[in-house]
Amino acid sequence: MNDGSRDLDLLQQQRTALAQRLRLPWWYLAATAALMAVLLGLPFLQPRYVSDDAGQATSLVLILIQFGLSRLLENTTGVKYRSRNMYYPSARPVMWVTCAVAAASVAGEGVLLRSGDTVLAVTVVVVTVAALVGILLWQNAAIRHDIRQGRAVSR
Repeated sequence: MNDGSRDLDLLQQQRTALAQRLRLPWWYLAATAALMAVLLGLPFLQPRYVSDDAGQATSLVLILIQFGLSRLLENTTGVKYRSRNMYYPSARPVMWVTCAVAAASVAGEGVLLRSGDTVLAVTVVVVTVAALVGILLWQNAAIRHDIRQGRAVSR
């Protein structure tokens, strides 16, 4: 075996090792699901139990907690996830799916709550949280695939 093929084999082993490190830990998925459930559950409490200002402040705090969780995930895996959609081509379509699911769930939940269909609104929240966890797993699998194939764009 010549040096070139040995170097390519070593590179492929390193890519595979990095891709294996990108498994999302259970605590990250559980914390993200809980944060999303609380965030989507806030409209159920407004305006009767929580004022609009308190709801907005709570939303901001939850978003900051999610950013903190993302940083903790980066420290745990040793891989930068920030701007991941820019670096990994297979993950780019997932970003649009995530935006569509979030917009549809917020709009659907608002319409259902205004019409008094609380049970259906709760169903929308549960389905949305499950979909967002599934999207996280899908996105992570796409990133791992890009790394194994050498399609990640380095900066």
